[in-house]
Amino acid sequence: MEVYFVRHGETDGNVARRHQHHDTALNEIGIEQAKKVASEIVNLKPTHLITSTQLRAVQTTKIIVSECFDLIPETHTAFEELRRPNWLTGNSYFNLTTAWYIWRWFYGFKVRGEGESYDDLLNRVIEARTYLESLPKDARVVVVSHAVFINIFLEHLCNDKRMGMRRAIKRLKHVLTLRNTSIIHLRFTPKEKQCSWEIVT
Repeated sequence: MEVYFVRHGETDGNVARRHQHHDTALNEIGIEQAKKVASEIVNLKPTHLITSTQLRAVQTTKIIVSECFDLIPETHTAFEELRRPNWLTGNSYFNLTTAWYIWRWFYGFKVRGEGESYDDLLNRVIEARTYLESLPKDARVVVVSHAVFINIFLEHLCNDKRMGMRRAIKRLKHVLTLRNTSIIHLRFTPKEKQCSWEIVT
């Protein structure tokens, strides 16, 4: 099975480097990015198209469908972005509130009982991975998702143990540098006693 993770198109929140709510829409650049990536995806001849339920991912998916006419997109909550507490929306990625939130999140706490912890997100990654593994072996799957989710998925392709601090810092750098509408190619080949996933590009 071939799997292509695509980060959604650009939003004003991405440009401002601020935490976004569920219904943040694509900006004009994001719409153009989605059109461009749609023309690339049609050449991959996907058989399945899965999207996060969040608006920016759904909008990106609709533009992809305008090129891939035969696909019926499926929304799936397992592929949503990290569910942050509502009070974090609008905060900069680089202020003390965010640093405090990330520290608490990394160590498994739900801050003020809102959002989801690292363990919660890891459980969703396992759910998403299991779902993909259930698809036909010859499937070509495009998944439209988000920077944090995609990176945590990649981190836990073959390992369900929590990250240590060094791995987490390295992965955070990848989160901050993953471009909108980047395509990450994965391959799933069922094997016994070995990891069945590999990153192709």
